[in-house]
Amino acid sequence: MPNSQLATFPKEISFDDDSLYIEWKDGHGSKYSLLDLRKKCPCATCRGGHGGKVGDATGHIESIKLLSWTKVGRYAISIVWSDYHNTGIYSYDNLRAYSDGLSSAFD
Repeated sequence: MPNSQLATFPKEISFDDDSLYIEWKDGHGSKYSLLDLRKKCPCATCRGGHGGKVGDATGHIESIKLLSWTKVGRYAISIVWSDYHNTGIYSYDNLRAYSDGLSSAFD
């Protein structure tokens, strides 16, 4: 489990056609499947808000690309997906916990 603030602050973020990569300031590296991240989008619509069920908005997605990402303050990133969905805010804390196999908001 990360034990310092550096553990949940990225040093570098990059992506390719299949994965998002984060090198954390504590030296740990994380690799995330883009399809998995898209299906676990933390926005209200994808999480079943607004009268839906979890998975209704993402269950049909079979492939996805990451078009771009931007920082949200000092705590998260927002991703623009190839289906033009862009309302999910992925916090660094949850990304690191997910990478380490810990319970997170993505579950």
